[in-house]
Amino acid sequence: MKWPLLRYRIEGDSMCPTFQSGDRVFVWRWGNIRAGDVVVFSRGGLTMVKRAAKKNGDRWTMRGDNLSASSDSLDFGDVPEKDVIGKIVATY
Repeated sequence: MKWPLLRYRIEGDSMCPTFQSGDRVFVWRWGNIRAGDVVVFSRGGLTMVKRAAKKNGDRWTMRGDNLSASSDSLDFGDVPEKDVIGKIVATY
């Protein structure tokens, strides 16, 4: 059985000011992702945190909140929906 709630630690400054490096977050794995949600996803062997900006078919365009310190879909392309782990629902 997969647990619906996961924990992650934010690393880096790409999501500042929304999240700071070192923040700890809960991620909800079940449910639908909507544009504007901050999500955790897997890309190229890395686990990343970005804002889901736009859905294009079965893929998401991801953007960092801190554009000057972020690698996002402009750099690595849209993310398949199957690679989205879940959306951040709380910090702790």
